[in-house]
Amino acid sequence: MFLSTRILAPLLVACTIPFVTRSQVLAQTPESSPKLPSTGLKTTDQVLNQVCNFLKAQNSFTVEMDISYDNVLDSGEKVQYSAHQKVWVRKPNQLRSDYMGDERNTRFYYDGKSFTLYTTDLDLYATKAAGPSIDQVVKNIEANYGFTIPLSNLFVSDPCAAVTSDIQKSVFVGSNMVNRVPGYHILFTGEERDWQMWVSQDQQPLPMKVVITYKNLPGAPQYTAVLSRWNFTSKIPADTFTFEPPVGAIGIEFLPAKNLSDGAEK
Repeated sequence: MFLSTRILAPLLVACTIPFVTRSQVLAQTPESSPKLPSTGLKTTDQVLNQVCNFLKAQNSFTVEMDISYDNVLDSGEKVQYSAHQKVWVRKPNQLRSDYMGDERNTRFYYDGKSFTLYTTDLDLYATKAAGPSIDQVVKNIEANYGFTIPLSNLFVSDPCAAVTSDIQKSVFVGSNMVNRVPGYHILFTGEERDWQMWVSQDQQPLPMKVVITYKNLPGAPQYTAVLSRWNFTSKIPADTFTFEPPVGAIGIEFLPAKNLSDGAEK
């Protein structure tokens, strides 16, 4: 039996904030900033393009994220929450995200024909027909259902198209560590948010860490993701992306994003 209720909407909506918004163009490293090491890379846009082009060329992969994010209270204090997410990607039309966190525990499945969001705590799920690509599904769920897959712009067919459109300028901060491993640390400035990325210095140019600062919101809350266990070689089982309702799970309906209250994502 399928239920439709406004009370259950937050359980199927609170996923998190998209990776970036839109704006202008990527600037080169200012003369006053530290210099990139002499490894053939001359500007910050070259580092970012290497990351995006490498991910663009990968047909399938898995990655894990340790996430923390701020909630600014009405009184001005910040409360920080944490989560862990594992993502499976098989381009062009399969995506899965398992998210376990302080505020929610959900699983997202997209098998090329439909997508499902399942909340494990309450055994509730909702399913909708989907477009033929990850790109279309990522846009659809945000525009029509009010939730996103954290850092989903890294999983679409052209990561740079989504990322660079928001950047007004960039600065090479230095060679700084993530979990005791040095990486290229770059600061990007956007119109509504600033973000930092640490990029591995290995042969594979991969994001090691991302910090997004929502500078126009009260208290300038931050969203941080440390990315690890990238795997481009292991074969992903076909049933990874298919949702099979557990015994006793109840199907419900998504509410359109326009019907959700401002507090639904908290």
